[in-house]
Amino acid sequence: MQTLFFDFDGTLVDSETFHADNWSAYLATYGVTLTAADFIEYYAGVTWPKIAKHFIDSYQLSVDVVTITTDMEALTEAKIQQYGIPALPGVDALLKDFFGKVPMAVVTGAPRDYVEGVLKQHGWFDLFEQVFSGYEVVNNKPSPDVYLHACQAMKVQSHQVVAVEDSRTGLQSAKNAEICCLLINEHPSLKDTDADHTFASMVAAKPLLDLLFKDKLLFGLA
Repeated sequence: MQTLFFDFDGTLVDSETFHADNWSAYLATYGVTLTAADFIEYYAGVTWPKIAKHFIDSYQLSVDVVTITTDMEALTEAKIQQYGIPALPGVDALLKDFFGKVPMAVVTGAPRDYVEGVLKQHGWFDLFEQVFSGYEVVNNKPSPDVYLHACQAMKVQSHQVVAVEDSRTGLQSAKNAEICCLLINEHPSLKDTDADHTFASMVAAKPLLDLLFKDKLLFGLA
């Protein structure tokens, strides 16, 4: 294996609860009840325009997709500035251990500005060679477009890459690009998937990643 791709939300940072609370509070202003638990189970990894369209259509909301996504981006930015988003266990140590030895990139379905802002808050921005956003390709996840674009830009073949994801949407995107995918999620509903390997945390996944990239870790970048 030559290159390591990471999803962002729910994979590097504990953002699923963060986003769930924000969406719940925002939709409540339109009289829509959405619990954080339901958001995490049904909408984690789903792009914001798709979430917005679903609730507009389901509840006949008198608002458009652009307004909702723009409002949510502003709300998210304000909450990040106020509270930040915590790293998931084991992520910081793994990224710093692999930096300079294994080429790494973030391959996300989220907007670039949001992702890069949080990466900078954690001091991770310079650890990645590139950030690839699904908003910048024709079709976002679960389409393989963003992963295929990342492979082309990083000059690697799909079989030389390991992707780390946390949701069905992200897993489907990686597998559609014929990329080996590790799924990190402890939710029982995600145990039965076509992920190549499944772990409850990045800490638990680290030994396998060490093994897959053993030569890189021993000898550094080729």
